[in-house]
Amino acid sequence: MRKEIIDYFRNNKDEMIKSISELVGVPSVRGEAKEGMPFGEKPAEVLELALKTADGFGFKTENHGGYVGTVDLNGGDTELAILAHLDVVPAGEGWDTDPYTVVEKDGVIFGRGVSDDKGPAVAALYAMKAVRELDLPVSKNCRLILGTDEECGSSDLKYYFSKNPYPKYAFTPDANFPVTNGEKGRFTKSFYRTVDFSDCEKYIKSFNAGEAKNAVPTFAKAELVGVSTAEFEAAADNAKFTGADFSFDGETVVCTGTAAHASLPENGNNPITALIELLSHIEFDEKCSDFVADLKALFPHGKYSGEAFGVDMSDMLGSLTLTLDIVSFEDGNFEGCFDTRTPMSATKENCADVIAAKLEAHGFAIENTEMIRAHYVDESSDFIKTLLRAYEDYSGDKGECISMGGGTYVHDIENGVAFGAISRDTVTNMHGANEFMPIDDLLTAAAIFTDVIAEICK
Repeated sequence: MRKEIIDYFRNNKDEMIKSISELVGVPSVRGEAKEGMPFGEKPAEVLELALKTADGFGFKTENHGGYVGTVDLNGGDTELAILAHLDVVPAGEGWDTDPYTVVEKDGVIFGRGVSDDKGPAVAALYAMKAVRELDLPVSKNCRLILGTDEECGSSDLKYYFSKNPYPKYAFTPDANFPVTNGEKGRFTKSFYRTVDFSDCEKYIKSFNAGEAKNAVPTFAKAELVGVSTAEFEAAADNAKFTGADFSFDGETVVCTGTAAHASLPENGNNPITALIELLSHIEFDEKCSDFVADLKALFPHGKYSGEAFGVDMSDMLGSLTLTLDIVSFEDGNFEGCFDTRTPMSATKENCADVIAAKLEAHGFAIENTEMIRAHYVDESSDFIKTLLRAYEDYSGDKGECISMGGGTYVHDIENGVAFGAISRDTVTNMHGANEFMPIDDLLTAAAIFTDVIAEICK
């Protein structure tokens, strides 16, 4: 049966890529809510497109108020849920190709969402199709849950699970193989400050960067008043250790870094903190210099462990990470957003409250100190053993449990884990420019999912 499953996906490769291409063609970034479209027109459009594809395969589908779509393998009791999402982060800049047109080159496809998470969603859908067309014996149901707000808080699932029971077992194909049974918690908050530079002659007029709360951006820019080219060059020389690129046209500094997912900030080079470093070497008027000094004290460049806040900690899930992902400063009003990924040992008292106190000590107000705690599933469970066995059979790689900094759709599900669809150690540039997915990874993932569905739902 293993050979038959592998051959099935080799024979259906082109059809799978076509389905992925259709979904990628819809720029499903969250937009303005409308009736029946809680996250805007494009997430609603891509959801309808995905459900139409599943309808064409003969599956029963349902649109749950525009929040979530479901696809059922059969009419049995649901034993397994696969949770994938169809929304994406903004394309951003720096692409070599059109981000919303899938381009295939050397066994790889490029496009926004090919790995996060439209490609894996299609792999899961085709796995259900394979179970049916290969006539694998199943009596229980597998439900594919397709969400549209994973990137902006997962309120889609909050809505869905307020009206539907949690599944017995669940996995999300929104990470790397083998099995991620531990996910860090999250403390992602906006913080604010109002300053008055109206009596200054040398100051920062604006400072803007970032679009997504969970992504280190590629660019940051600041509009300066009263700063000469010579002063900029001297400051840029002092900030060259950051490895970022700086340019200045006499008014605006543009800093170019490297984008990364906020859960893995070390894979990027944060242009926001690099630009703060540069600005700290310019002698602005005192009010402005104090403002920059406070930002630098909290967010020193190249430091991602929260040590500036006094919350650096680690345990079985790894080390805490903290990264500044968005800044918006106009007309004296500053708003920033940081993303903290927290290990099992982090609590409101020893993490969130400490961060809030540090911000306030440096003159910034914070929204609140509510945080999401970490998630863990026992690796000795039969469910995880089934996933690891299937992974080993089809990948030839050793199956083992790992933890991650990113939170996924299964964070609040008791027996929920992340399972693929990206091969171990592959970095697909998700949330950055030129996001990609190896085609062989998709085919292998689909085969693994097929085996798992057949085993758990037999």
